[in-house]
Amino acid sequence: MEIEKRLTMLQKTYAASVAETVNTYEKLKVLETIVERRKERQAQTATYLNQQLSIQSIEDVFYTLSEIYGCANWTVKKIEGGYVATATSCILCALSKKMGGANPCNGWCLDPMIAMLSNVSKIDSKQITVKSTLMDDDCCKVSINVDTGL
Repeated sequence: MEIEKRLTMLQKTYAASVAETVNTYEKLKVLETIVERRKERQAQTATYLNQQLSIQSIEDVFYTLSEIYGCANWTVKKIEGGYVATATSCILCALSKKMGGANPCNGWCLDPMIAMLSNVSKIDSKQITVKSTLMDDDCCKVSINVDTGL
């Protein structure tokens, strides 16, 4: 099997595994607790992940994770005072909806990205806002305010 096909198969298998896990957690009524615990750990591991993945900019977070996981089709635009990142498709969301509808966005996608973004840009995570997700809307949109007013 060609390496590209193998990678695509692994990416889809990983997304299906996460979707199944999220839906199982939801059925067991522990999803919220697990997402909160994961969020705490992600803030602690963001520096390591950024170093391991050679992430050095806000754009790198979105594009590198898209390349590795092959999940969401992120595009990033620089705007006055920051950035807006948008994804119009996500394999993880689509699979999770098909498997029961539990939301994987925070614990497995957005929270890790927010931790990595906060770390790489040296801004408070409160300056990063999730405007919409593909679980509830037609796109996933994240706003990053890097303007500190100085």
